[in-house]
Amino acid sequence: MSSRYDSLERLQRLRESGALTDEEFQAEKRRLLGHGVEEPEETPAAAGTETETGERVVEIEEAPQSRLPLFFLIGAGILIVAIILGLLLGRFVSGPGSDKLGNGVLTQENVAEPANVAQPEAPPDVRSLAPEEQLARAFEAAFGSRGAASLKVDANSEAGGESFLESVRYTPGRLVWTAFGPVLLSEGKVEDPSHASTGKIAVHYLKPVGDRFEVARAFPAGVVTGSSGTVARWSVSPRFSDWPMIVSEGGGMWQGYACSWAKLTEVTPQGPVDLATVPLSYDDTGAKGDEGDATTIEGRIINVDRNQSFDVVYKGSRSFSEHWVRSGSHYQVVGGKSQMETC
Repeated sequence: MSSRYDSLERLQRLRESGALTDEEFQAEKRRLLGHGVEEPEETPAAAGTETETGERVVEIEEAPQSRLPLFFLIGAGILIVAIILGLLLGRFVSGPGSDKLGNGVLTQENVAEPANVAQPEAPPDVRSLAPEEQLARAFEAAFGSRGAASLKVDANSEAGGESFLESVRYTPGRLVWTAFGPVLLSEGKVEDPSHASTGKIAVHYLKPVGDRFEVARAFPAGVVTGSSGTVARWSVSPRFSDWPMIVSEGGGMWQGYACSWAKLTEVTPQGPVDLATVPLSYDDTGAKGDEGDATTIEGRIINVDRNQSFDVVYKGSRSFSEHWVRSGSHYQVVGGKSQMETC
């Protein structure tokens, strides 16, 4: 028993010294007095040692510190590592299509075209083609075929005869680029002609559309001249007008009389316009034979003053010259009538 009281006395001293709280003192007291309370294990707060004087020094362990700061540091480290890995992965995935920040965002503007993909070529402009190909495509637009084409044309005799349809075979002549667009000139020869049949020059006003032409206006008999269904010769001259001038020559023989003439047809923006028919030659040798002196005269056009006038000089059985002056849409010989003989 003495040991129990000794123990109680020590507990009392510990409580008085402040080493034990009232609750701890009462719990220890009940245990020593045998009140059925099991002796608890020594807690960190009550654990201690006795001094030489018999006082018990209780060593109270500090409660463990909170682990939240540690968890926070670990989480922050993981987040930083994840961000670094994400940036590195973004730079690896992003290629020519990534933006300047390297975030791998692809946009229509920064996606590079594959080097091995062939880009479709734009259709060529018809004016960039070779002149021969331009002429072929212009004729195809006008007549629906290349090389040659036959067309039914109203003969519409210049002499005032009865009109009728005749078959004319056209071939490509010349493509003239004017200030108002391209103009196709095609020579036409009458198929199965009579002596009175005239040759034709078709005039087609075109417009370029991409690599081809379209017909704006068509004049299948833009120029009508010659005999036996043929134009003797023709050319395009810039000397007579600001617009292109078709200079066509026709001729023939009638009962021993041979004649030729030049026809001036101006290609205006509105259409072809005949300005003059100038006599060029006369020969009646075939009609007179040995019965008398034949008349032979040859003429040529000189001194052309654009849009104003020109001269015709004749030589042969007679020599003379004539002056032609433009008045509106026609040229007229000064004096009102040519001195040249005609058939």
